[in-house]
Amino acid sequence: MRTVIALTMSVALLNGLLAQDAKAFLKQVQQKYRQMKSMEASITINAEIQRDSSSIKQQVHSSVAMVKPNKVALKASGDDPMASREIYSDGKQIIIYLPAMKSYVKREAPPNFEGPAAAATLGEIGMLFSLAEENLDDPNSKAKYAFKGKKTINGKPTRIVEISEKRQNASVLLRLYVGEQDKLIYRLEMNQSFQQAVQQGQPPQQFSLKASADIRYKSVNKPIPASRFKFTPPKDAKPMQMPQPGTPAPPPQGP
Repeated sequence: MRTVIALTMSVALLNGLLAQDAKAFLKQVQQKYRQMKSMEASITINAEIQRDSSSIKQQVHSSVAMVKPNKVALKASGDDPMASREIYSDGKQIIIYLPAMKSYVKREAPPNFEGPAAAATLGEIGMLFSLAEENLDDPNSKAKYAFKGKKTINGKPTRIVEISEKRQNASVLLRLYVGEQDKLIYRLEMNQSFQQAVQQGQPPQQFSLKASADIRYKSVNKPIPASRFKFTPPKDAKPMQMPQPGTPAPPPQGP
């Protein structure tokens, strides 16, 4: 009996140490993206959103070049024409062009890519920089960290780091395939499920999201010419006016 108890304690201790190692490894990944000065990469995302018995699948491919603090050139396309967009920031102004609508938005560029809204400027690859800002030592977080083996992705040996978290009505499982040497993320897999109440007295709807992202880096911390971030909308494109935060919506018009 003592042997069984000792073995159980040893396994629990080992799991705890491995979790700390996985978190420490992930902190090195965060540092890699925080210190990154420039990058050119492409990313392909395959996603499936399921609600009860119905599901929607979508693929989005984007290429991006960025130079910190706030220069970006992004071009994205997908199965849905509305997913196609181009984003350019030369550090002074940002232009978001929507080919399907033949329209664009022009406004002052954000000072940097920090925060969810600014990171969205980088499109799908912005999630890597959002991850770099996460507080892994948040005492209120219920996230668990673990190594889940190794795998070669596009010729790169990677370590698999799994992050899992469960809440009352939701759960998320995230796997990151991280280069053993360069600490870059080459693949990301996410499974998320949650419930949402519809009407009182009715059972909640079940939602799930399965997504994978494959990332290929063209360059990291290499010079990128300033001309890459310049963009002139097509002559037939029309400007759109985006409401400022706090601006009330106009009243509905009668028939």
